[in-house]
Amino acid sequence: MISHISFDVWNTLVLPNPCHAQTRTKFLAACFHTEEAAVRNAYVEVKKWVTQHAIETGYAPSLFENIRLLMLYCNAHNDPSFIAKAFEHIFDEFKPVVLDPTVKLIHGLVEDGYTLSLGSNSSFISGRTVHNFLENTFGCVFRFGLYSDLLGYAKPKETFFNKITKSCDIAANNILHVGDDPICDLQGAQSAGMHGALVGRPEDIREVVYEAISGVCAP
Repeated sequence: MISHISFDVWNTLVLPNPCHAQTRTKFLAACFHTEEAAVRNAYVEVKKWVTQHAIETGYAPSLFENIRLLMLYCNAHNDPSFIAKAFEHIFDEFKPVVLDPTVKLIHGLVEDGYTLSLGSNSSFISGRTVHNFLENTFGCVFRFGLYSDLLGYAKPKETFFNKITKSCDIAANNILHVGDDPICDLQGAQSAGMHGALVGRPEDIREVVYEAISGVCAP
């Protein structure tokens, strides 16, 4: 029986704001004195490396470490704290997109008696910033939030999912984790003894969640 539901954040509860990426690229190109295309490529490659490294080792760099990796890739020398503050400002200016059905789903789950939490791999936006945004958007409905840049380890590492279990003090087989990545979210949750549900599109999240709950409850 499912009593607790853990949610991934990006492309599960929220969608990236297209203007955010465009503004970030322009800022970095000016800051690094390079072409926007070079910055876009560097950003993609660093994100790809961080994700693959997390899958292989479970390690998650901090926000500043990710920024240093990006600067290394671009052969740039800047103050990481300056870039981190700029990233936060850009995030605040171009906030993620949250679909109305997603907000209704979260509030409906709380009304149905489920406890909720957040578990996200975070790289260039601090988990603290993301968590504050989610609380402002959904209200204080999440018991806790776990973010890889703050923990030092990431999904799909079993330690990440064990942290969810310990934080909510509920047996793993009573927890459902919902996310968009088949390895980091689905396989990671199942390897830790949880139930997992994969979201193909945020628009389908309600159907995915209730189908997963029904599947666990079915005889």
